[in-house]
Amino acid sequence: MVAIEQIKKHIIENKSYVLEAGAGSGKTYTLIQTINHVLATKGESIKLNNQKIVCITYTNVAKNEIIERLENNPLVIVSTIHEFLWDCIKRFNKQLITELDVLNEFMIANSKKPEKYKTGLKDRIKTDVKYDDSGYRDFEQGSIHHDDVITLSLQMFKNYSTLTQILGQKYPYIFIDEYQDTASETVDAIVNYLLERNKTKLLIGFYGDSYQKIYDEGVGSLQTYIDSNKLELVTKDDNYRSSENVVNLLNNIRDNIIQKIPESKESLKGSVQFINCINAPKQLKEKVADYKERIAPKKDSDYNSVVSSLEKNGWDFSELGDDKILIIANSKVAERAGFLNLYKIYTKRYTLGAKEALLKRENIFSSYFMGSIDKKTSKERETGIEHLVSFWEDKNYNRVIKYLKQQGSFSSLTNHSDKKEIESKLKELITLRKTGTVQDVFDFCQENKLSLPSRKLQKFIEKLNIDITTITDEDEKKRATKNKVFYDSFMLINYNEIICAFKHIQEQTSYSTKHGTKGEEYRNVLVVIDDTSWIAKYNFEKFFNDTDDKEDRKLRTKNLFYVSCSRAKENLVVLALSQMGDSAMNKITEWFGVENIQTE
Repeated sequence: MVAIEQIKKHIIENKSYVLEAGAGSGKTYTLIQTINHVLATKGESIKLNNQKIVCITYTNVAKNEIIERLENNPLVIVSTIHEFLWDCIKRFNKQLITELDVLNEFMIANSKKPEKYKTGLKDRIKTDVKYDDSGYRDFEQGSIHHDDVITLSLQMFKNYSTLTQILGQKYPYIFIDEYQDTASETVDAIVNYLLERNKTKLLIGFYGDSYQKIYDEGVGSLQTYIDSNKLELVTKDDNYRSSENVVNLLNNIRDNIIQKIPESKESLKGSVQFINCINAPKQLKEKVADYKERIAPKKDSDYNSVVSSLEKNGWDFSELGDDKILIIANSKVAERAGFLNLYKIYTKRYTLGAKEALLKRENIFSSYFMGSIDKKTSKERETGIEHLVSFWEDKNYNRVIKYLKQQGSFSSLTNHSDKKEIESKLKELITLRKTGTVQDVFDFCQENKLSLPSRKLQKFIEKLNIDITTITDEDEKKRATKNKVFYDSFMLINYNEIICAFKHIQEQTSYSTKHGTKGEEYRNVLVVIDDTSWIAKYNFEKFFNDTDDKEDRKLRTKNLFYVSCSRAKENLVVLALSQMGDSAMNKITEWFGVENIQTE
């Protein structure tokens, strides 16, 4: 039976379900079909009972896409999981304070910095609990961040049956997109408490693909709920995206769905290829760092040779090209795209949060130069120096004037001499960007009032001038030292690295991390794997030869490889820069075909 027909049957029978849909299957289309079907068949009663259909997405981008495709229907609430959960619990402040007190005690017992929390919170807190989506947490002031929303929601759903009964009455249909990336705590709260207490009046549909879980906090599979008959399984085995050979490879990688190309879609043969680079072996007693350095030139040469060969065969990796290079590590992308030093500085200061601080521009410095994303609307905030330059180079002079009035200190730009002065300054800025340091550009923009720093950035810089030896609190002193080192290093790098990072963020380069591509598709894809990049999190050789005893790493590697390969519409090449051994190559040959294996 076709997936949508199975879903309609479950809706009639009021059976909650999981739609397991492989890459390129049109999952989001089926989700929209489902909601439209419910609107057509149940819409009147939903409206009459003052109820709403809920559609939960993982990101704001997906949220906006679904709202648009549903034509902003007032009977459907489309929100991210954090927005939905917070909306469910925020009105129950008394109970929230009780549960926040429990969470506070847990943090005292388990946090790496228990001194940040004081026992007896419940007796002190005099304010409403607030959710700050910027990530700010201060339990004493009742401020929680996104992780706390997940934890508190589970506790509230579990401990207050009245809450779940109210929600069951308000929302008869809840559909969750990208279920595999939903936190296991959230699935627990929704299935074991919300659904279990409202079986006759609530239906929940999960849409996603267990093989496309790429975030560690995600639940991944819902098989335990299927096995316990809490959820029905619906599979969608179409692939509307990829060519025949790519689909065959994907079917080799996964074992729970065998995809086929729909008859309605014109079949394309396409191609897959695996290139195994042979490296010199590591010498006895040779340090890992020394070995990596020794084989780096050979790996760079192999990479450049393969890219050059593909380009000669018609692949287009230019800014506007149809083809993409997917690399596993953010540091490798930064290196290839020309902003490695910038990335290293952010990694040293923000460790695991470097990607968010730099590439997602959740940092006052990166946002000053490259703008940011509005978290509520997912729209670009065009407030960075690079936006000003883009407006000028695009000859969008109205945007230039608007920018200078809002971000700079130009209240009036009406006469000819003002405009000539601006033209001169912007031309000078464009030249300086290509030759100067970040400090040079920053100083130039301040002196010429092109873009003034935010109050937050001003305060950060002011704090750097405080004598660190006068700070008594050790944590504060350590933080101040880190900030000073970060600032000095950041300001000394070539500004050209900011330009390269901005181009990468705006998808004006041919490179991407494999993490950032889910849901995207390209004509041809080159996937670059290298076991010397992120060995703690991924090991491709051990995945292929099935010897990885670390189940989390094995699953993470499998899913990332599947997601990467499934982006290709026509042709796929996998380039292994770290050598795959004989056992791994046996599996690779079985999957790709002996005629599609090449060594470098």
